Amino acid sequence: MSRQLNIRSDEAYETARRIARRLNVSTTEVVRTALDRYDRETSRVPTYDELAPKQKAFADRLLALARAGRSEGDPEATSDHSYLYDESGAPK
Repeated sequence: MSRQLNIRSDEAYETARRIARRLNVSTTEVVRTALDRYDRETSRVPTYDELAPKQKAFADRLLALARAGRSEGDPEATSDHSYLYDESGAPK
């Protein structure tokens, strides 16, 4: 079932109509594509170089903590829990 979206802006309507004519698509397709693109762009995770100085400092502290945790951990430690299961994968 289609739902309706009402945008009460003459400027938005004219822009969508102008783009639709230029691309030979419907105004609905223009709006849907624009919203999809805006959604992708605003939900993208920034790269380290795109972070603000405060954000970089915070990321650097987190990475330092991760490095420290790795160096203090048992090098023989593993996440292998196969000893808990039999040959068919059922718990022992």
